[in-house]
Amino acid sequence: MIDRFAHTNKLSNANPTVKVVVSLVMLLSVFFINEPLYMAGVFGVMVGCTLLWAKIPVRIYLHTLIFDSLFIIPGAIALLFTISQGEGDFIFAFNFFQFTIGITTTNLILASLVFCRAMSGVSCMLFLIYTTPVMQIAGVMKKAHISNTFLEIFILTYRFIFDYWEKIKLMATAQELRFGYRSFKVAIQSVAMMLSNLFLMAIQSYEEMTQTLELKQYQGDFHVSYRKGHKHD
Repeated sequence: MIDRFAHTNKLSNANPTVKVVVSLVMLLSVFFINEPLYMAGVFGVMVGCTLLWAKIPVRIYLHTLIFDSLFIIPGAIALLFTISQGEGDFIFAFNFFQFTIGITTTNLILASLVFCRAMSGVSCMLFLIYTTPVMQIAGVMKKAHISNTFLEIFILTYRFIFDYWEKIKLMATAQELRFGYRSFKVAIQSVAMMLSNLFLMAIQSYEEMTQTLELKQYQGDFHVSYRKGHKHD
């Protein structure tokens, strides 16, 4: 779905180099400028560009943003709490055996900064992946003289993520139809079977890809084209 929007959004014909540079500059800026208001501004600008300029559907974008935030929120919450054996400058605290667990002003500021920085960074990356096809991104990296080894890993990882995501959804649907998640114990068994099948499929895919590359006389280099203004690069 993300790849489809990357090819069909209103900014798909825009210069990919500009989109990559803007995304990276905004991303790096939130790491060096420790101002929550600035981070919030970056978040608002990138979300606005993605929704209003590129015309990505709000429901699809929010679904992706919420999914990403599920990985950020636990880390921010963990930074909120301090464990000590004595008294401290706590805003909120409770005792657990001989330990005191609580939230300090310093922890609150740190957790807020980390959360704002992470969400701003996510908005920058979502702008890039929703507006720029992966081959155009690879083309920009090739122009920047990024090593071919990194490009190969980047392209193959992207391809396999989407390939195996579709397979996971198919297997999960098949297991649901067979009541594979009717209880916690059965669900664990179903997930274990899914992971084992994915491992076997990954080995098979690697062997097939190796054979295909050998037939095409692969010499250790993927030829990545970069054509400005083409939707389906």
